[in-house]
Amino acid sequence: MATAFGGDGLRFNNPYRLSTPLGSTAESVSRTNAYVDLGLAIVLGDPRRVQHGFAARLSFAVEGVPQGVIAPSYLVWWRPAPAWAAYARASLPIVLTPNVTWGLEGGLGGVWFFRAGLGAAAEIVGDVYYGAGTKDVKAAVYPVLSGQLGFVIAYEVLP
Repeated sequence: MATAFGGDGLRFNNPYRLSTPLGSTAESVSRTNAYVDLGLAIVLGDPRRVQHGFAARLSFAVEGVPQGVIAPSYLVWWRPAPAWAAYARASLPIVLTPNVTWGLEGGLGGVWFFRAGLGAAAEIVGDVYYGAGTKDVKAAVYPVLSGQLGFVIAYEVLP
């Protein structure tokens, strides 16, 4: 499979006082930079049952501070009907720029196949990143909740 998503999110810890707080104070929840997420995946097993596999995602910001993230993932794929699929993934994202760090990520998504292997997809993603500290916090944790919409191209190879 190949995937292409566009997304945006909410950041629940804002020690750097980002320019897009959604509340009345600088400590409020802030909006993340919009991003593009591109991926490749493979799942194995009986297509009539739950399949397991791996995915690699590459995300990069399309506004604000340039940022790139690569996320190797474990993927669970379920296609209960020819036109529908659901999936879950668990990842260890690695932030490549501007500062190298890492995190944990989980995603849940659904796909509607409007043509054989072409589908429209939606995914909700939760992240927790470990990052650089501030004067107040030596080592900070940054929770993020994102939503993304995109497309899936699935190529099925049957034995």
